[in-house]
Amino acid sequence: MVGGIVILLLGVARLQLLEYRSYRDLAEKNWLRLEILRAPRGRIFDAHGVLLADNAPAFTVIFRPQPFGSRQPDTLSTPASALLGALLGLPDSLVRQGVATANRSGLPFEFRRDAPLDVVAKVEERLVELPGVEVRIEPRRAYPESTRAAHLLGYAGEISQAELDSLGERGYRSGDLIGRAGLERSYEKELRGVDGGKILVVNASGRRVSLYPEEKPVEPQPGRDLVLTVDVRVQRALEQAMANVAEGAAVAIDPRTGGVLALVSRPSFDPNEFAHGLSRARWQELTTDPSHPLLDRAIQAAYPPGSTFKIVTSLAGLSDGVLDENTHFQGCGGGYWYGGRFFRCWQHSGHGSLALVDALAHSCDVYYYQVGLKLGVKRLTDMAKRLQLGERSGVDLPQERRGLVPTPEWYAARRRRAGGGVVLNLAIGQGELLTTPLQLAALAALVASRGRVARPHLVRAVRDPVTGVERAVRPAGGRQVEVAGQDWEWVVQAMEKVVAAGTGGMARVAGVRVAGKTGTAQNPHGQDHALFIAFAPVEAPTVALAVVVEGGGHGGSVAAPIARQGMLAHLWPDSLFAVAGAVRPAGAARAAADTAVVDTALVQGD
Repeated sequence: MVGGIVILLLGVARLQLLEYRSYRDLAEKNWLRLEILRAPRGRIFDAHGVLLADNAPAFTVIFRPQPFGSRQPDTLSTPASALLGALLGLPDSLVRQGVATANRSGLPFEFRRDAPLDVVAKVEERLVELPGVEVRIEPRRAYPESTRAAHLLGYAGEISQAELDSLGERGYRSGDLIGRAGLERSYEKELRGVDGGKILVVNASGRRVSLYPEEKPVEPQPGRDLVLTVDVRVQRALEQAMANVAEGAAVAIDPRTGGVLALVSRPSFDPNEFAHGLSRARWQELTTDPSHPLLDRAIQAAYPPGSTFKIVTSLAGLSDGVLDENTHFQGCGGGYWYGGRFFRCWQHSGHGSLALVDALAHSCDVYYYQVGLKLGVKRLTDMAKRLQLGERSGVDLPQERRGLVPTPEWYAARRRRAGGGVVLNLAIGQGELLTTPLQLAALAALVASRGRVARPHLVRAVRDPVTGVERAVRPAGGRQVEVAGQDWEWVVQAMEKVVAAGTGGMARVAGVRVAGKTGTAQNPHGQDHALFIAFAPVEAPTVALAVVVEGGGHGGSVAAPIARQGMLAHLWPDSLFAVAGAVRPAGAARAAADTAVVDTALVQGD
């Protein structure tokens, strides 16, 4: 008997002393339940305070187990579960299974997330017949401007099981939103808030008894807001100008800072679709569409730069002493014979004998064939690399494409000879050269700033939504491209002449000195691509643009007018108010008024 008592005492001691902590933890898991309160994502604003990404209330229909001592039944009756299934469009068996799961776990079971208002209204009307059923309000991503700026904003979607497996240690849970594209993805860490929660006391059956008195509910903390460099007026103007463009892109940059003023990709999509949840059929439709609406052509599509690359060829020739402002070559008679092959000029009647400024202004291919031959592939591609082509710009968007500048080593690796025929094509922006629209806009900004590199970026500051304190985002930059100052000025003079009296005349803006360069790039799949890059005002540039229209034809007649609309929206708000006889508002009302007056000007064709 004594031995038996000793054994019992030792067992009790083991349970109460040695293993107390583990059993206490198990007991707490049995009688305490954590209910998550989801945090809203941070909002996204344009440079003038226009809201581009917000949070809207979403309605989730749930079943919550009845608290202990409640006079309501433990579970839904058969008629009640059938009624709920009919209201939600769910089979009765699934409703009963969800109720059983909730009763076992003691936690609410979600029957339908983001339920439409008509469904919510029907459920609310019949709640008295549905004990334990509630309509819970949670934050859902909303994009007030619909398709506007869709590619730069991106979208957020519900986290997948694979992502949960890899990111679960970072606090993600099933049902959380996660950024999947654009700024939503790049700034996921800043935009994602911190979930709150409350601890419930449940009985042995898992039924809710009360809130745990020793732990107060923790309110969710919203994610931090993003303040962009984007100007919604310029964004809107470029999107309207490209409304009839099937496929293409446009980018506008402030050359002083590198801040992206607008980024357009066509065709577009509505990110609100992803916030509501896409059906499998709709996702299949988007991903198999041959026009690729989810592709951000501004940073993920690459095109031959065409004659816009003649800026690079000019700077390479000037920098290496191959030419100066007075250099003439063999006159253009509509083409150039080399290696037994006739390389045509776009002007079949020819341009005659030209010096540098006029050759660039009129985009004479024959002139640049001869510059390319004197330079060779290495010196030409070295200058392209110095001007940031063929490399990612470092913009704060995911999946930026590198493009391609084919060096002699690139050709050697493919056992191809980088001879004269190759350099003739490269000198006029054809051949294997590939650039993104963002890289072309950055090239225009680089010329506008006379060689100062400013990394393109979209976010100006991250702001605390509670205190309003902003943390500036300062991208690296400030490096100077080593090209003589006079060389820049010759190129700028020629680009100004492109718009004033050359191929870019349709980009002229009254009262503003505009510099630009047209491009028409060969397209093996159809009609030529239309390109145009520009900056203004020449004397103190505040905007640089690039426009690419796939299969558009001539850059001067198709892409240049689009760039003009972007410059108009950026440069003329004050002038437009003066013409309208109105006073331009200050503060928060200014952006909306600017958008309205620019829209009026665009409609009137001013």
